[in-house]
Amino acid sequence: MIMKKLFLFILIFLILSPLHSQNVKFEWDFKLNRTFTIDKYTKQTVIKNGTRVRHHMIKDYVVLIPVEKKGDYSYLKGRYYSYKKDLSKKSVFQLDSTYDLDFLMSRRGRYKVPDDKIMPSVRDIPFFPKVMISPGDLWVDKGIEILEFKPPLTLNFNVNYQFVGFEKKFNKKLAKIVFSYIWNHVKEHRNPTIPFKFIGSSFSTLWYDTDIQLPVYTENLYDLGMIYKNGNVIQYKGELTGFYNLKRTTQERKSVKNEIYKKLKEADSRLHVRKKDDNVIIDIDDIYFKFDKDQLTDIAKNKLCNIGKVLAKYKNCRILSRGHTDNIGTQKYNQDLSERRALSVIKFLKEKEYIDPDQSSYRGIGEGEPVANNSTKEGRRKNRRVEIIITPE
Repeated sequence: MIMKKLFLFILIFLILSPLHSQNVKFEWDFKLNRTFTIDKYTKQTVIKNGTRVRHHMIKDYVVLIPVEKKGDYSYLKGRYYSYKKDLSKKSVFQLDSTYDLDFLMSRRGRYKVPDDKIMPSVRDIPFFPKVMISPGDLWVDKGIEILEFKPPLTLNFNVNYQFVGFEKKFNKKLAKIVFSYIWNHVKEHRNPTIPFKFIGSSFSTLWYDTDIQLPVYTENLYDLGMIYKNGNVIQYKGELTGFYNLKRTTQERKSVKNEIYKKLKEADSRLHVRKKDDNVIIDIDDIYFKFDKDQLTDIAKNKLCNIGKVLAKYKNCRILSRGHTDNIGTQKYNQDLSERRALSVIKFLKEKEYIDPDQSSYRGIGEGEPVANNSTKEGRRKNRRVEIIITPE
């Protein structure tokens, strides 16, 4: 009798247990006007003909806003930022490049990108099946990578996927998918500055939150090589971690922007601060640097402390320091000075722990973006400046 009851209990348990609910339909469920960001950090080594030539950290930051639904597709607009810092020494992220983003993406992960756009450079990865799948299920689909040469090169390849199952990560039960692809391509051309052969492999793991129907975390290992007609071999080896995040709505970001602006004005009524688009911008004049140098004056340090005490309350904001000069001197000298001054501002804020190092960066613009006429003394003074750009997340 006891065995019959035990058998009946086990049978009922198996019928009602969540094992059947392990079946999942994976999708990209973007929310209209809700910002979606991707933070990817890559430790990359570049090897040329067997010798290491560079070892750096790359930070790729993507901001996407779904502005419209078009059938199965979401229309996404945003911006892509790429930062680098040298891992062989203590350094700060330097903004390397930016791209505007404007494309369609289906719920399964298929991209439709205008022909004149390079970014996103990796497309249709990951791509999800159209049916519900169970742990252990495999599928194969196409992936695309656009390589930024002139002209750009397109590599098409098969991507192998497997839904492994569920795993506890970040204190939550997440679905785990692994996928990989191989580079093995030959491109026929005569341009010696563009590689003709591409070999290597990429292995990724993706964790997906079934509650919000979006990925939340990824890891990637890659070893990719490019061979040139002159015999040079460039190898890229990297370890990547990436975070996918739902952020504030457009209205919420606007509210935070206004709040930061108000608190900065309260902290220093003489501060040159303004609002532009999604950003709050602070202008640090040339008078706060020692003549023709990147050293901050004591007055500048006091002003930056006032600014920093406000920024410390908003460490999830992105901070960019942009240096500018007048047109006196060579372009090369002005570019270098603008970079050093921008770096000195971000270093000071970082050393005082007012800002998150992973959310802060610098960039030198040189004489390229004047705000006044360089033919006058007053105009040149206005052009010599550092902007601190604060972007709420």
